[in-house]
Amino acid sequence: MPPTIKWMVTRLVQWRIMPSSCIPNSCIINIYEEGDCIPPHIDHHDFERPFCTVSFVSESSILFGTDIDITGPGEFRGSVEISLPRGSVLILKGNGADITKHCIPGVRHRRVSITFRRMIDDKTPYGFQPDPELEQLQPYEL
Repeated sequence: MPPTIKWMVTRLVQWRIMPSSCIPNSCIINIYEEGDCIPPHIDHHDFERPFCTVSFVSESSILFGTDIDITGPGEFRGSVEISLPRGSVLILKGNGADITKHCIPGVRHRRVSITFRRMIDDKTPYGFQPDPELEQLQPYEL
């Protein structure tokens, strides 16, 4: 894992944002150009809950709903809209991760997000070796 990503995972666990029982072993880096979007979906259940997304560069929003209407290219209508300011961390678990769909409408400005997830042990690719330093992480004592 690249050092910067490893540093972020370490902080997410040490600062109790992600539980030490769900240390991320994968991530997706999304680089959005103006107008790019992510259509409505539910993340695959091969990934444990919770998972989290960190937003960079510009603000965006995320929509949630059991039914999300596509109203145009990159345009959606859902039950709930949450702002994702630059530097924010969104944790998805429970119904928000398992039942409701979510999507990112077309962004107005360039945006980068990193989604950290832990693949369920029996779903990891053949030969996958977890990072021993990350697997031993514990939150800071309060």
